[in-house]
Amino acid sequence: MSIFNAEEWAKSHFQHAKSGDIRRAERQRMTEPQNLERAVSILAFIGVRLLQLREVMTLALYLRKKGLSDEATSIENQCCDSVLETDEWMVLLQHYKIKGHDGKTAPDMKWAYKSLAKLGGFTDSKRTGMASWGTIWEGWDTLQAQVSGYRLAKEMLAAGKVL
Repeated sequence: MSIFNAEEWAKSHFQHAKSGDIRRAERQRMTEPQNLERAVSILAFIGVRLLQLREVMTLALYLRKKGLSDEATSIENQCCDSVLETDEWMVLLQHYKIKGHDGKTAPDMKWAYKSLAKLGGFTDSKRTGMASWGTIWEGWDTLQAQVSGYRLAKEMLAAGKVL
């Protein structure tokens, strides 16, 4: 893959991520154009985080096709704390436990991508290993709702309230 093709590929995937942002912003039913602009600005940051996660998977897939499996494995084994906050990966870890994982350190990027996709309903029926952008966004929305509940429960427990 030449540098030009890689840049075009990245632009294409960013456009897919951005279109997900815009659809989610439209769901907010904003009444003022400035509010819509703010929502898209916020969602763009989320789109970039999801793009980083997906980029790890697609780059690893490409490297494996080129016979560079060691490099692909090292990319997939990067820690997911650069893309997910601690509360986010901890909530995901409650859904999709890893055998032999201590639960104190962030899991790898491959696990984070697969877990987020599964949360969005991904079943890998085509055996590609790659979830659609819609599925990733659905997984993200579900995760954020659960993280919000988790944080609220933590605050209530810290305040001495009974759940």
